[in-house]
Amino acid sequence: MRHKLFVRLHSIVFSWRQVWSEELVAFFLALFIFIAPASAAMRFQDRSLYINSSEPGATTSYTISFRYMSPQAIGSVDMLICNNPIPYETCVPPTGVDASNAVLASQTGEIGFSILSKTNNHIILTRTPGAITTGGTVSSYTFNNVKNSVDTSQAFAIRLQSHTSTDATGAQVDFGSVRSQIETGIVLETQVPPMLVFCLAQEVSDNCVSTNETYYSDMGDMSDTSTLTAQSQMAVGTNASGGFAITANGTAPAAGTNVIDSPTVPTPSTLGQNQFGINLVENSVPAVGGNPEGDWVNAVPAPGYNEPNKYKYTSGDVVAFSPNVSLMKKYTVSYILNSSKTLRAGVYTTTITYIASGQF
Repeated sequence: MRHKLFVRLHSIVFSWRQVWSEELVAFFLALFIFIAPASAAMRFQDRSLYINSSEPGATTSYTISFRYMSPQAIGSVDMLICNNPIPYETCVPPTGVDASNAVLASQTGEIGFSILSKTNNHIILTRTPGAITTGGTVSSYTFNNVKNSVDTSQAFAIRLQSHTSTDATGAQVDFGSVRSQIETGIVLETQVPPMLVFCLAQEVSDNCVSTNETYYSDMGDMSDTSTLTAQSQMAVGTNASGGFAITANGTAPAAGTNVIDSPTVPTPSTLGQNQFGINLVENSVPAVGGNPEGDWVNAVPAPGYNEPNKYKYTSGDVVAFSPNVSLMKKYTVSYILNSSKTLRAGVYTTTITYIASGQF
């Protein structure tokens, strides 16, 4: 009997040990795991610090971002700038840092904050205590007029704490830190040299890649019953801020001392009258020339040389221009020559020189 009783008792004790040591203890452990964090401080998540300029001693803006974790009401956020991110160690401010003139320029996520106080390395944000309503959204706070540290030898941190109180006192709710370092930036410099591209011939490509290398035109025999015509082309482009100007230079056609007149104002082509003129547009009387080609609408023929079927010529005149940058425009120059019955016989020639200048 005693043996059986011992066995039964042993069996009962063993069963209770199983309940208390495994099931019951596991229950209390689970209860501890799920209940304890509800009242303990939690770390901010997705923490970051963006500094607009990392130059030592520069006055710039700081954007501090993080995600609140605890559901408790928040009334203040403590931001302490230290060399060390560990919250329970003494805070040594980075050399030269100054947040005493900081301005809260913008805020997203959990908003409604204003600056309660600020010193060289300490900012406290305050608001009417309210529950976290943004869920998993990251909140950001941008401060202008923060002066960087001048110490480039080590990183620094901003220690963060949230509180239910409005003045960062009492127990913390969430905590964490962000870390960064001030460095002298790498300066990249380059220069775009002044550029003026200009080409001239009887025919030229749009971008001055090629020309037909013809610089002479025989206009034929003059008559009081017909108008002689010719044309040439030129293309120009520049990155000059003041644009470009093209001038036409040279005398009117002449044979010895006999010179064919050139109108000084735009004038229609007139048969039987001594007349030499040019323009830079398409004409129908006579049919010669073409309008400018290219996308740059600011590069145009000059007044006096931009009227279809009207011609003039004065040496030194600007015949085309742009008031600012214009990259590649092609012009066709039309030439007309009329003569009277009384014009003296001879070989009439002229050389017209075009000069392009960039206004840098």
